[in-house]
Amino acid sequence: MVTEPMAQDSTHSQPRLLLGRIGPAVVLLCLVLDISLRLLPPGFITFRAWEAVTLFATGTGPFVPNVAYRSTRSSGDLANLANLPHSRQYREEVFSTDAAGYRNRGETAKPFTGILLLGDSFAAGSGVSDSLTLGEQLNAISGRRVYNGALTPNFWELLQNLQMTRGLVVWQQSEREGLPSSIVPEQDWKRQLARKAFGDKRAETVREIYKYAAALESYSPLEILCSRAVKLWQNDRIFPNPYRDWVVAAKLRNGQEILFLSSEVQKYETDRRTDPEFFVQLKAQLQQKGIGLLVALVPDKYVVYHDLILPPPPQTERPRYLDVVEQRLAAANVPVLNLTPLFREQAASLLARDEYLYWLDDTHWNGEGIREAAQAITNSTAVSKCGCR
Repeated sequence: MVTEPMAQDSTHSQPRLLLGRIGPAVVLLCLVLDISLRLLPPGFITFRAWEAVTLFATGTGPFVPNVAYRSTRSSGDLANLANLPHSRQYREEVFSTDAAGYRNRGETAKPFTGILLLGDSFAAGSGVSDSLTLGEQLNAISGRRVYNGALTPNFWELLQNLQMTRGLVVWQQSEREGLPSSIVPEQDWKRQLARKAFGDKRAETVREIYKYAAALESYSPLEILCSRAVKLWQNDRIFPNPYRDWVVAAKLRNGQEILFLSSEVQKYETDRRTDPEFFVQLKAQLQQKGIGLLVALVPDKYVVYHDLILPPPPQTERPRYLDVVEQRLAAANVPVLNLTPLFREQAASLLARDEYLYWLDDTHWNGEGIREAAQAITNSTAVSKCGCR
């Protein structure tokens, strides 16, 4: 015969037993789902090309080799960063790479004697389709061959692979990145050590496997989807939006909302490095190889549109950062093209037609801004004298 206390214990133990089974089952289900989703191409998860083509970049370049990404619903990094879906500016984006993992639609003939384009995400073409990148527009306007080597992890190795012994290096330098502090050595000692230990082919295979495994470990589509679900509620109506402070939303003179990266606004009057030594050394090393150099300075979006915002932000008496950089490079006899005056003038002119040089929802320039830069580079003395083909 069962006593009353024993019956109560049996009744209370059933929910605990049920929870003890459901908990591990949920954990196991999430684990299986997380692993399964990692096997999907990143393009199914990402909101633009950049994340999809950089995640599993196991080649020598910064992007996945021989990729052809296409989306009709790409949008800007600032709207995504600040969780402002109403500010998204949807557009089509086509992103192609060559066999080495650089932003080129085809392979280039070697030895290469044209214009080698270097730089960051501006030169690589974040947010624009292949035909609108700086490399392709510079090729179309100048008539010279252009190889887009932006974001190269090893500049000197890229020169060697291209067998480049003459031509011109156009180094796109963004204001937000700041000037490099020291010259990149011609030899990557880590890779050289690995090659000596394993041999060339085996060292490259080991490196590719390691990079792929590291990317696979850091990439969690399940976490991304869960984060997006939570952000739907963090809209300043149901719950506060904790991401809004990452950007500054302002109104232009024509009433259009525009987004700026908060750090760009904060450092507008901040002192930064203007030492040109990196480019002085780079010019000297390139000259020894018979290659010219042109430094193209790209201003922050906030600098370009500062005087077109309503109400007008406070003015400053101090010279603009890139103007000082330009003066110091010119004084050191480094060929330089400062796009700040041109962009500020063109931005004011285009605003009357509701047209822009930068995406409204992104930190990067759009196709029109890139075209202006390509034309200015083509008109420079460095290009006219480079003997590029």
